[in-house]
Amino acid sequence: MNKTFTHFVLCCLLMALGSISAKAADRLLIVGDAVWGGWSIDNSVEMLNTTEQPVWKATVYLKANSDFKFLTTTGWGNLEYRAGDNTVTLASGEQGKLVSSSENSNDNKFQVSEAANYDIVCDLDKETITVTKAAYQDFELRFPALYLLGSATPGGWSLPQAAMLKQDTSNPVVYSGTVSLTAGEFKFCVNTQTGFGQTFFQVDPNDPGKMVFGGDDNKWQVTEAGDYDISANVKDMTISVKKHDATGISRIATETGGAPEFFSLSGVKVSSPVSGVYVKRVNGKCTKVVVK
Repeated sequence: MNKTFTHFVLCCLLMALGSISAKAADRLLIVGDAVWGGWSIDNSVEMLNTTEQPVWKATVYLKANSDFKFLTTTGWGNLEYRAGDNTVTLASGEQGKLVSSSENSNDNKFQVSEAANYDIVCDLDKETITVTKAAYQDFELRFPALYLLGSATPGGWSLPQAAMLKQDTSNPVVYSGTVSLTAGEFKFCVNTQTGFGQTFFQVDPNDPGKMVFGGDDNKWQVTEAGDYDISANVKDMTISVKKHDATGISRIATETGGAPEFFSLSGVKVSSPVSGVYVKRVNGKCTKVVVK
């Protein structure tokens, strides 16, 4: 009786561990004809996970009636999430079933019937997928984030340690962040989970304020160490790199004087300040004030 019970407990534990390992993933990559990188793992879409829960998100453009699925490794033949027994066309806002390759060997994919930017949410615990048409549709979104890579960056040339530029929620073609840089060089990668076979954003050799996607391996040069506010616009293919000013006072003070004006602590002009701390400028002189 004891041996039978012990065997039963061990079987249950093994089943539970198998379930956990099937749902656990260090990464989730979108590949397929529906996304910009096609079936290239190096140029796959790297989904983002900002919580301890196995929920992965990305807002990207999906082509109509084209296949896509999800990889959890940077190689073929490992754990994948697919559509199961048949190709599944996902309707905007409706929840679908994610089927792991460990449960079903059929390599069927997902599709959408309308080309658009979609908010994609994959919950590996619940094994669900939801694609919802995004609010922004003015430009095809390819990347959930951009990353700084190079000798000038904190992570050097290590892809997993590349510094993230986050996507602006109101204008998602813009990616920005404040990064500590040293003297050296950098470029932008689009995937920290794959390899150097991916396509990079690099400096336009004719204009350091412009970017090119792919081509010769030209990089931006940093000559002075410090914290920099970096913003990249993938629609206009422009880049802004400015020394970070924690208060914004220095930049505001260089502007012309006039009637009293108010700015946020980051230097953004505020037309009607509410309660809080602001920078007040009168005739070119800047002071911090508290508005109650």
